Amino acid sequence: MGKIVTLTHGLLLFFLAAAAQGLDAKHNPRLDLNLSPSHNTVICPEHNATINPRSNWNINPLKNGLISPEHVDQINPAKNKQLNPVVNTDLNPMFVICLSPKYELWKGLYLFDKDDDLAGYITRYSNDLLLEFDKKGEWVRFYVRTAKGTFNQFNLSGKWTGSFLCFDSMAGYNLFDKQGEWTGMHIK
Repeated sequence: MGKIVTLTHGLLLFFLAAAAQGLDAKHNPRLDLNLSPSHNTVICPEHNATINPRSNWNINPLKNGLISPEHVDQINPAKNKQLNPVVNTDLNPMFVICLSPKYELWKGLYLFDKDDDLAGYITRYSNDLLLEFDKKGEWVRFYVRTAKGTFNQFNLSGKWTGSFLCFDSMAGYNLFDKQGEWTGMHIK
């Protein structure tokens, strides 16, 4: 009886995931617990000090000036217009429709909250630029890659929010606030 309930629950999750806008099962931490920081301590910054910017200053832009947009003009879209999708229309999803998750053939990554619920979509424009969309597919923020492989988050005015992404050592990224605290948000 327990196997039937588990199987039914698994099938329900599969169909709900398939019905979501472009939610690919291979990126879903509810279907693959290896992708969930709640279930996999290797990708959870609360359990892995090497991926936690509070204990690893190398990946913290507040402690490492080499990855701070306040110190490095090349990674600051306010000073480097080539990396600014608000100014550079080639990078802007309002001008290049295939960058938006509203585009029928869109492929990208997914932003999840701490409970592994879908919170948004991520388009990888290049190795240096990520675009963030909310659950409705509206463009809300963007990220610029640093020399350490982290990404600083910018609002649509091109100002650094202080938040940043760090690689989770396995499958995606974790989002940290300006104090270096993990927000629970993660990208897969």
